[in-house]
Amino acid sequence: MARRTSDIKILYLDIETAPTLAYTWSLFPKYIAIGDVQEPGYTLCWAAKWEGERSVEFGKIGDKDFLTRIHDLLDEADAIVHYNGTRFDMPTLNREFVLAGMPPPSHYHQIDLLKTVRKQFRFQSNKLDFVAQQLGIGCKTHHKGMALWYGVMAGNAKDMKVMEKYNRQDVQLTQKLYKRLLPWIHNHPNVGMWVEDPRNPVCPNCGSQNLHKKGRQYNTKSASYDRYKCLNSKCGAPLRSRLQSKKTSPNVLTRTN
Repeated sequence: MARRTSDIKILYLDIETAPTLAYTWSLFPKYIAIGDVQEPGYTLCWAAKWEGERSVEFGKIGDKDFLTRIHDLLDEADAIVHYNGTRFDMPTLNREFVLAGMPPPSHYHQIDLLKTVRKQFRFQSNKLDFVAQQLGIGCKTHHKGMALWYGVMAGNAKDMKVMEKYNRQDVQLTQKLYKRLLPWIHNHPNVGMWVEDPRNPVCPNCGSQNLHKKGRQYNTKSASYDRYKCLNSKCGAPLRSRLQSKKTSPNVLTRTN
């Protein structure tokens, strides 16, 4: 996987899991006792794609390197892009790793697009499929519903093929959504840290040095910062300098105790 060494290594990721099997006396249980659980949920498959690469890797339960391969990918990544992965995908994979006696992967940043959607917008639904269709970037792969999961758990090869298509499409959709939401992501890891020997200011979201200075931003009673706009057509993030501007008006005072 050829990649420029100065680039941040971004991995798009999505997993699919099996449901927990349990006994219940009711169709509407308030809770299920631990003793009634017959088989905890587990990871059925995963799909992952590097930024800058065309292919989507796929791994399914039963493969020889099912866990080791995704562990290696996480270990190599600087940042993981996912949808609700902070609460679901990553803790689920971590559980698989610890159960298998594997160490944690090297540190990586998490870019959870669901957090951005919830914080920045008010869509009628925050589901990936709905948001993607609203933005006109595609949709999830249609399937027969929960019966697909039952078939995969039973070892049906045809159902696994559909699940693989579904899993891969989610990763492709996540990448498209990331590109669309890039200027809206406030907690994005600073891509400028991965740019070798930058001669000019660098956009922290996309790494572009094509920036336009747009005056100052005043955040407190006495601090001002240089303001910029990223001119990369695929980004356009509003930016400000990290350090306080040296040009402070003598007419701006601050209170003393």
